[in-house]
Amino acid sequence: LNCPNAKITGISHDGGYAEYVVVPSESVARIPDGLDAIDAGPLLCAGVTTYNSLRNSGARPGDTVAVQGIGGLGHLGVQYAAKMGFRVVAVSSGPEKEELARQLGAHEYIDTKKVSADEGLQKLGGADVVLATAPHSAAIASTVNGLKARGKLLIVAAPHEPISVNPFALLSGKTIAGWPSGSAIDSEDTMSFSKLTGVRPRVEKFSFDKVEEAFARVMENKVRFRAVLVPG
Repeated sequence: LNCPNAKITGISHDGGYAEYVVVPSESVARIPDGLDAIDAGPLLCAGVTTYNSLRNSGARPGDTVAVQGIGGLGHLGVQYAAKMGFRVVAVSSGPEKEELARQLGAHEYIDTKKVSADEGLQKLGGADVVLATAPHSAAIASTVNGLKARGKLLIVAAPHEPISVNPFALLSGKTIAGWPSGSAIDSEDTMSFSKLTGVRPRVEKFSFDKVEEAFARVMENKVRFRAVLVPG
């Protein structure tokens, strides 16, 4: 995504929904032995996006990292952040999501139905990094005041509406940045780390003859985490 002329299967052109495809050799990532291909699929998209953004975030073990959202991206972001040694705060809405957040490795949970994200984060001392994984502009913007001075809001989701931020909130050195995903090498690093640490995506599997159903469920936001097409 950093290259304006890049040709990406599934984005620039069709052809990815197949058992065999022809792709440029530099785009191929080897799946390590012992990692199921069904798990590898989401790791090559949501996985590399969250893993690569976190390892390049500047956060160090012991730092407080908040993950906004616990969906397709966020459920992996929470796992990676925990395995990297961060103090992980999951931010979502509803008390029913706390158990899942803690199962994934979160040390703290903020229910935004009870308290705003910024207030909840400040009560915990503020976040060094906020990883925004749910594409909701207002929810993302509400985390800015929950950052520590010189903290970073790292956006990997893609909200359709502009994000409204008071510039005064940034004068303490806070930064807002985006992260595109990663290269084939980054994808291999993601899979190796996942295999080593036990990070796995939660998936809903569909056979190839159910591709239209799978696509419809994804577009209607009915797949909680990630949908995977299984050939054969």
